[in-house]
Amino acid sequence: MAYGHANRYKRARLCALVPCRSRMAEFSRSILIEYDVTHSDDYNSVLEFVLNHYYRDEPMNNSYIYGSNPAEDDVEFSVSFMFKGMAIKAVDRSRGNHLIGISIANPIYPGYVDDLLQAAKLAKTRKWSDSLKLLARLQQSVNVLERFNVPKCYDIEIVAVDPEYRGHSIGAKLFERQFERGRDLGYPLASADCSSYYSARIAERVGMTCVGRLAYVDYRDEHGVQLFQPSAPHLEIQTFAKRL
Repeated sequence: MAYGHANRYKRARLCALVPCRSRMAEFSRSILIEYDVTHSDDYNSVLEFVLNHYYRDEPMNNSYIYGSNPAEDDVEFSVSFMFKGMAIKAVDRSRGNHLIGISIANPIYPGYVDDLLQAAKLAKTRKWSDSLKLLARLQQSVNVLERFNVPKCYDIEIVAVDPEYRGHSIGAKLFERQFERGRDLGYPLASADCSSYYSARIAERVGMTCVGRLAYVDYRDEHGVQLFQPSAPHLEIQTFAKRL
């Protein structure tokens, strides 16, 4: 769930963070959960968290036929958007601000599909290149900018929660905080390409509408090989959208 022109996004690391206007703390049993925008000094903890709690469970990553290890360029690209103020963290204040959830977004803009395809050509790893081509195919078919007549879209790429804390609606709240963040940054629309059955159910729960889908079995490379083969219930990628 992420993608773009390599040079454009190398520069993203240099961009200043935009302060978040909203912070929230709430009690769930003995847990004190707080949501906030990530900062540059969160980088190492966010990187470790997505490797342990996102890529390990993400159907596209772990069902790729040529290996389930995360592609280095995929991880680097995705995490880089925290330097543009597009990542929300959930921490447990009762455990010394222990990181328990993360969500990272990236922008969709005119020319986005062309940038995906160009990035696929420049990718360091085959896995990232194949992932970008799949996402370009999905974006071409959905075209949320044209469908909703908007100039840009806030695409929620990663939502991950520590398994120890699942069942407290943290995933849904991360989506909701990202809607707020997208509005703060001036985006009229949010979207999410849900590669997991469970993330798609959360997207529905927070009021997003499914606007496109691609069955994994229907996506093959130029040789007719099905590159991503997740097991049920992860049968398709669903694209969701919501006006902000």
